[in-house]
Amino acid sequence: MEFVLVPDCADTRLFIELSSHAADLTEAREALTLALSASAGNTGLPGGVERSLIANAVMAYCRTFFASKVRTPVTSFVQVPEELVATHDLVARFRNRTIAHSQSDLSVTYPIGILDAKTLNVLDVSAPTVCNTMPTEQVNSFITLIDEMRRRLDDVIEPIRDRLKAMLTDADRAALVERGPRPNADLLQAQAFAHPATRSPYPRSHPLYLSGSPHP
Repeated sequence: MEFVLVPDCADTRLFIELSSHAADLTEAREALTLALSASAGNTGLPGGVERSLIANAVMAYCRTFFASKVRTPVTSFVQVPEELVATHDLVARFRNRTIAHSQSDLSVTYPIGILDAKTLNVLDVSAPTVCNTMPTEQVNSFITLIDEMRRRLDDVIEPIRDRLKAMLTDADRAALVERGPRPNADLLQAQAFAHPATRSPYPRSHPLYLSGSPHP
């Protein structure tokens, strides 16, 4: 097969934008699936990793609802189903008060004095933090929400995909194969990771950070 970049136009940029939302929803769905498997002991992942996976899912999902410099919120194209608004709001509150900011009682730090059991002499002072995450029932509702949002988003993407296929059919495909740009990885030193650039609405390349000097 030959791979070519679809020519830049409004539909192409919209296709990129919507598909990036779909990628975030897919990332959230995959993280929740892994979290459920980990909590059931069905993976080789270490215990307690489900909390981090759920946090990743929450952040990936919520990225689709916040405006950024390169894309509009997914709700500009599809709406949250009425029957799942409560779940959406729960996820947003969880993100705002627990994941993005440490404000909720789902993460509590205690000042604990450790005493000798016989003499009650002070041995140490510790600060254990007790963390909770989203219960399985809410995780399952979250998955249902993601699946429905992805289905609705796919319904918006498909007509655009069809228009792009038609445009590509009418294009000089031989010229695109011969001279058209291909997606390219820019090999960069790890130090450059501190200054990532804003992504383009029509990207032609992406950075790939390597430890040590990049290969020629």
